Amino acid sequence: MFPDVKTSAHHPPLSRLRPRHAREAGVTLIELMVSLVVLTILLLIVAPSFVSLMATNKVRTTASDLETALAEARSQAIRLGKRVTVCKSSDGSDCTTSGDWSQGWITFVDTTRSGSSAAVDSGETVLTHGQAVHGGLVVVGGGGVTQFVSYAPDGQAKLMNGDIQTGTLRICSTSTALDDDHRARDLALTGTGRISVTQTTGVASSCDAPD
Repeated sequence: MFPDVKTSAHHPPLSRLRPRHAREAGVTLIELMVSLVVLTILLLIVAPSFVSLMATNKVRTTASDLETALAEARSQAIRLGKRVTVCKSSDGSDCTTSGDWSQGWITFVDTTRSGSSAAVDSGETVLTHGQAVHGGLVVVGGGGVTQFVSYAPDGQAKLMNGDIQTGTLRICSTSTALDDDHRARDLALTGTGRISVTQTTGVASSCDAPD
């Protein structure tokens, strides 16, 4: 008769045949709970920084997009020898005088001007369309750029009546993850038509328009 495997001295129990690392590979309930507590603490530490980083990136990206749109409009005006206007737009095809710039903007060849506001008249071509921005961002203009920025063929920014146009566009985040010294960037339009970008301090989460 063959010896009983369970009792034979030459055949130890199956549990003893398993490698030690295999028997020790399991995770106890206590170890799992400790790991979850540590992970929760890490998330509580990292999450605010991540939210702050995302809000800052949104402000920076939007400021860059709008600055690029204005610079390209100026270049187009000089190249075409015609007035080119950038105005806030909610539908991507015409200017609006309500709301702020966060609803989007368009750039168009502005050959016909009347009154004090910008408008896309018959026969005028829309060159580009800036999409609306979201995520707690406010884009608001102060001074002479609450509605539009318009470039004459010489590259200068001018109002519809021909006067030099100056003012500031503020890109601001309402996020509570940012403090008042890091939530806004200002795009200041100079008399020559150029844009200077600064990170503005002391801006509250209400994101009021610049002076």
